[in-house]
Amino acid sequence: MVAMEHDLIITNGDQAGELLRSTIAGAEVLPWRDVLHEGPVPFTEDREELDAIRADYLASRGWATPQQLKNDFEARNRGLMVSEVFDRVALWFEHDLYDQLQLLQILDWFDAHPREPGKLLLVQSSEFISHMTAEDLPDLRASEQPVTEEQLALGARGWAAFRSDTPEEWAALLDSADTSLPYLRPAVLRMLEELPGRDGLTRTERQMLQPLYFTELNPPQMFAFSQRQEEAMFMGDWSFWAVLDGLSLCETPLVEGLQNMFFNPNDAAGTQTYLKSSVGLSEFGKAVVAGGVDRYSENSIDRWWGGTHLTDDNLWRWDQEAQELIPPGTLD
Repeated sequence: MVAMEHDLIITNGDQAGELLRSTIAGAEVLPWRDVLHEGPVPFTEDREELDAIRADYLASRGWATPQQLKNDFEARNRGLMVSEVFDRVALWFEHDLYDQLQLLQILDWFDAHPREPGKLLLVQSSEFISHMTAEDLPDLRASEQPVTEEQLALGARGWAAFRSDTPEEWAALLDSADTSLPYLRPAVLRMLEELPGRDGLTRTERQMLQPLYFTELNPPQMFAFSQRQEEAMFMGDWSFWAVLDGLSLCETPLVEGLQNMFFNPNDAAGTQTYLKSSVGLSEFGKAVVAGGVDRYSENSIDRWWGGTHLTDDNLWRWDQEAQELIPPGTLD
């Protein structure tokens, strides 16, 4: 496989990046490292302010120190700024929510910093690149297509909608996301499913809790069960543990039996204790899973969903059956 001498490939993280770097000769690779479906992604005055917010949040989750994360974001931004020296820039992204949010952020940047026609390319993969081998990449690379004005505009609109202070603009993408970004609409829907439903549970939380109605499981078993129900897996285990902790640490817990609840990935012994916990439903959790009881009838909420800050007074929900938003204060 021979690459042009000055290609830059931007992709979803280090695993995919290493495969591309070792396979496509002469190409430089810029990994995009951010779990945008988790934590605050609000409108800010500039990119640096958003980077600082993201770095502080990710540091609070144990990903790295705030300074390490800020340095990583600065290096990533420098990579974007010097992308104009490359003959071509190719965006390699997958079909899942994790990738599609990153792709929106990058398309938004290139919409504001346009390349010459045909110099910005896109690979849209329906398979996980990190699961591929070097032999799989030529066919995928042959699918590279120039990014269109339509894709740039949709990317910019989608990124702005995701950062809005309500989920309304994001939900409106369900009616307008088109085939130019074929995996965007499923990602939009999957993100909406991470809003609380009528029972107060997100889709991920519901997938966690339903098997516990019949048997106790340890956290890795819960993670595997939930992943099998995803059309396009997007959530890593660290994000999953954060959701599980939330079900255990709220005012009226939905689960019981979780050991070493303040999960610290740097505490090896504590991590093993955590992962070996036998987790079951509390009585309140059983009532919520059985239906008819709202999780937030006995709990408060304070978390971010993109740019929307979900609180007791700003509790947006998603009605999975009706496929529509339930604005704050309007739950039947």
